[in-house]
Amino acid sequence: MKKIIITLFLSFLFPEEFIYSLGFKFINVGQATISSHINSDNELIINTLVASNKFLDKLYKVRDEIKLTVNPEDFSLQKIEKDVHEGNWKRNYTAEIDSSLNIITKDKIIENNKLLFDPISVIYNLRKQNLITGNKYEYHILGIDEIKSLVAEVKNIEQIKVPAGKYNCIKVVPYSNNGENIFKENGYMTAWFSNDDHQIPVKIELK
Repeated sequence: MKKIIITLFLSFLFPEEFIYSLGFKFINVGQATISSHINSDNELIINTLVASNKFLDKLYKVRDEIKLTVNPEDFSLQKIEKDVHEGNWKRNYTAEIDSSLNIITKDKIIENNKLLFDPISVIYNLRKQNLITGNKYEYHILGIDEIKSLVAEVKNIEQIKVPAGKYNCIKVVPYSNNGENIFKENGYMTAWFSNDDHQIPVKIELK
């Protein structure tokens, strides 16, 4: 299986923006950016962009853009807009969460009574948690017209070296609590957060 490593390159806290180097087998293949701001309706907007570099574009162009509108208190979803371009595969998807937590897309309404998250909004929620070894946090993840359950477990403290420098980090491993495949091709995800007041996502590993 392919292992993708996303490592922090630059970070800005006011306004908040994180720029990552995107690596595959120790080769830089692109860049990922996560930024956020509060809009005039007091909603938190989180924008992510994953883009392959010019070399990879010739073989397998990637341009994944996601815009999340979330509750600024708990980072639960209010709206998600995805524009995904990976090689020859393209997909656009938009869904809104109404006041009753139902999911509204352009052609259907999906009944729901749970707070919903995207993997990126999970990262933001975890940054506000007290990340102590052994703690577990449960989330309901909205995919394309489906909901899956995820548990994020705090593992241990590790020192991580990334292009932005060396960090003492808190390692967190998300996994399914019911045997469902959360990530593509039955893969896994590991995230490392800086062990400080900001709990910056320093490194994300996907396989």
